[in-house]
Amino acid sequence: MQLVLDDESGIPIPLEDDVREAWMAQAARAAACEGIEALRDRLAACLAKSIDECLDHDLKTPTEPQLRYATEIARHLGVPLPADALRFRGAMSEFIARFAELHRARRRTPGA
Repeated sequence: MQLVLDDESGIPIPLEDDVREAWMAQAARAAACEGIEALRDRLAACLAKSIDECLDHDLKTPTEPQLRYATEIARHLGVPLPADALRFRGAMSEFIARFAELHRARRRTPGA
């Protein structure tokens, strides 16, 4: 099995013989039941999740708590939330680190 990234490169995916055999049986079952598209969709979803798990920490998508906190900071301080902060956990962490103390200080000050 191989994951093809583009026309010129790919990543071989080593499978144990028993897993390869089970996969071939799964594919045959799906083809016999006219469910090959559903199997492809399921495989694509599993691979997408696995690929996300392989990313370096700073390149993963921000967590929901990070998104909520950063949105609160941006709204409260009137600062823009950078597009990269919405895409990458590392950029989100940098945004929060940059503005968190000011946000906390202003929340402690009445009328801020």
